Amino acid sequence: MEAMTRREFLRRAAETGLATAGLSLLFEVLGPEVAEAAIYRRRHVRFSRRLSRKRVQCLVCPFRCVLRPGEISQCLTKQNINGRLMTHAWDNPSIISVDPIEKMPLYHYLPGATTLTLAIGGCNLHCLYCQNWQESQRSPAKQRTVELSANGAVKAMKKENIKIVAFSYTEPVVFMEWIEAVSRAARRKGYRCVVASAAYINPEPLKRLISVTDAFVITLKGFTEDFYRRVTGASLKPVLEALKQIKRAGKHLEVVNLIVPTYNDKEDEIRRMCVWVRDNLGEETPMMFSRFVPAYKLRNLPQTPRKTLETAVKIAKDVGLKFVYIVNLAPHPANDTYCPKCGTPLIKRVGLRILENNIKDGRCPKCGRKIPGVWK
Repeated sequence: MEAMTRREFLRRAAETGLATAGLSLLFEVLGPEVAEAAIYRRRHVRFSRRLSRKRVQCLVCPFRCVLRPGEISQCLTKQNINGRLMTHAWDNPSIISVDPIEKMPLYHYLPGATTLTLAIGGCNLHCLYCQNWQESQRSPAKQRTVELSANGAVKAMKKENIKIVAFSYTEPVVFMEWIEAVSRAARRKGYRCVVASAAYINPEPLKRLISVTDAFVITLKGFTEDFYRRVTGASLKPVLEALKQIKRAGKHLEVVNLIVPTYNDKEDEIRRMCVWVRDNLGEETPMMFSRFVPAYKLRNLPQTPRKTLETAVKIAKDVGLKFVYIVNLAPHPANDTYCPKCGTPLIKRVGLRILENNIKDGRCPKCGRKIPGVWK
């Protein structure tokens, strides 16, 4: 792993579109001895078990990798070191960004809030269309990273008056040990933690992640096992179980589906997915349809047609979902939040910007209908 200087990190962030207001100040808060040190550290993986002949098994996700000494897990973050499972994902983010919370995307959780968004390299899925494949498909040990401790992240948040730490861009499941450390430090200061994930995770690790997370946005990538196998290398059933577990835990939950032309854009599949969300997560769960942009191994495909997204919204509403959105396509009326009772526009958005927020004390100002979400 290579250390980056302050100038190199900011230049790289700018080149990849991840440099936003506050990053320069973040380095001032951390100080050069921390921000540029990038000291390499490892931590033991709690959810693992030792096997015979110094083999270990990871229990974090459904792949349940069995590793001989020296071998690295499918997610590229964990390694068998002398018969113990260790994570390479600790205090070494490759992405640090100051974002609007709408970028997660979260639409019913503190609209207009700013997050300090962090990501460590690696992912247990291998999506053919990954937008951040340079980070997600490489081990953090082989990336240029910046050392950032849990206390360092909280120090930066306090300095910049940021109240939410977010984990996105790569897959939080594969660095959940660090998330726990950062979240606990943040919560001691009254800050909140939000996670964007594909939720390919086993129940016990998810229970622990839930305990340190205030809100989730989960990508339900498709609704067939064939799609998950071909496009992500994973399977659908564990994701559905994780969604139900988050719902049962009472955490704020929003769901996003990226519609990929010719892969998961069939109307019947979209309808079955929306019915499942309604029946298992509730009709008031925010459901978002995101526009696909050609990337990584699916650069040959076109962007998702506007009409396809609009059809998906209609299907979702027809089966009874109350809050349905289009993201990654703006401006569009489906970017906005409306009262499902009287139709009053409640939150008007353009892209990631909030133009108006008319929700009063969690209710529609016209008819008084309660709007699900966290508004303050």
